[in-house]
Amino acid sequence: MVEAVAEELGGAMCASRAVVDDGFASKDIQVGQTGKTVRPSLYIACGISGACQHVAGMEKSDMIIAINRDPQAEIFSIANMGFIGDVKEILPLLKEEIIAAKKA
Repeated sequence: MVEAVAEELGGAMCASRAVVDDGFASKDIQVGQTGKTVRPSLYIACGISGACQHVAGMEKSDMIIAINRDPQAEIFSIANMGFIGDVKEILPLLKEEIIAAKKA
């Protein structure tokens, strides 16, 4: 679903070290101190805790939208907008809204 939302927005998917370590993404898209630094106009942090190692690679993004189940997640302290909830429930809704906005 992350890739689908990125595609709808004309963007790219990145990953945290935990996602790479668990084998869900390749190291070449890892963002953070042990990955690369990105500065997109929009960064949607899906399930990102806000650990300083990851934030170091994306904190200069123009707009940060955070989605996390934990209302106390550190990512919300740097996000311009935040959604508290399950990424698996919120991302499909976000994708629908993006598609609808593109048609309008």
